[in-house]
Amino acid sequence: MQLAKAPAVPDTDPAKPAPPTGNQPDWTASVLAELGLGPPTNPPTNAPHGNTGAPVTASENARLAALSAEELAATNLTMGDTKALFGQSYMLRLKDTPIRGEGDPALKALMREVEKGLSGPRRTAVMQDLAGIVGIPPTAEQLDLDYGRFLVVRRQQAAIGTAKNDTVPGLNEEMHPRFMASRPQLMFGKVVGDAFGIHEVFAALLSPTGGLVGPGNWLIPGVVKAGHLAPDNPVGLHGTVHDAAGYLLSFHDAGPGYNYRDSRIEILGTDSPLSGQVSGIAFWAKEAGDDYVRHRVDAALVEMEKALKSARDAVTAEIERRLAEAQQAAARAAGTAKGLAEKAGQVMVGVGDAILDARDKVRRTAVQTFETATRALGGKPNRKAKDKLDAAWDFIWS
Repeated sequence: MQLAKAPAVPDTDPAKPAPPTGNQPDWTASVLAELGLGPPTNPPTNAPHGNTGAPVTASENARLAALSAEELAATNLTMGDTKALFGQSYMLRLKDTPIRGEGDPALKALMREVEKGLSGPRRTAVMQDLAGIVGIPPTAEQLDLDYGRFLVVRRQQAAIGTAKNDTVPGLNEEMHPRFMASRPQLMFGKVVGDAFGIHEVFAALLSPTGGLVGPGNWLIPGVVKAGHLAPDNPVGLHGTVHDAAGYLLSFHDAGPGYNYRDSRIEILGTDSPLSGQVSGIAFWAKEAGDDYVRHRVDAALVEMEKALKSARDAVTAEIERRLAEAQQAAARAAGTAKGLAEKAGQVMVGVGDAILDARDKVRRTAVQTFETATRALGGKPNRKAKDKLDAAWDFIWS
């Protein structure tokens, strides 16, 4: 999405009710609610709105494809209630939804072909290959119907975008070589695809930078690239849903827009990419923050154990090498009592040195991995994470 300039913020907003009198103004209650510290205020509605879009069939795809750009721009192509896609129950399911094919190089190659356009035998072959990765179901025939609807939706995107003097940026794969077919991109496609009733592979290509943290390929245009965060990162989850909600409103006049939580703490209108940031991040930090920290702690402990095992293996090998060398030297020595005593002493010195080296190597590795694990948590792990790392630290030295 292209980042719009933020309009000047007025001192008062006539569209919003004045805060009530008393000790706690209305916006404070809203902030507390967003952070899960108070009762919810003005929650998103799941009430149906508008007309339900036409089913994805060959005949309906053909009818829609025959419409003019103006007619298509005025046609509702969404399936059911798009606001429900941004309700709490849907979004929390989305976080853990398995997406087949994510990260698959073969899927990445097929998505590039789909983006360029398909026809004839190659279209049939691509649908069969896609079904082999993401299905079955869906079958190749079902995917082909979805592709036909994808072409219709993309025409609507162009028609509405032209009227608004807006365009969807393409993905710069030189800047983001691992983003195509990644989980964040396909999760964005899942939300948009559910809105139109098409598969996430096609829906992701309606706005291929959807899911990157930032407008399009850049966080700060020409200066800082958009972020590609871990799929369970609360900020990354927010960015994916925020992009989907904003895209639907910007290019299809559907859905709640960037303020997808319908929060009163957001000052700007829901058509602004700057709207929905505070309430959205607060929601995901509350709902997914603990899981994210726990997973990072577990991953850090796994890496710690790998590093320690490597150190132990290296130390064991060093001890065995020194013992073998000492034994070979002793076997070659003269068979005198003096010679045997000297070689026995050398063996003991060598083993002693090896044990001291082992202790030092394990200590250095433990310190390094413990510090790495702590930095992975931003240097300020929460209490549970800290207890977990401290327990690991105590075990290392026990």
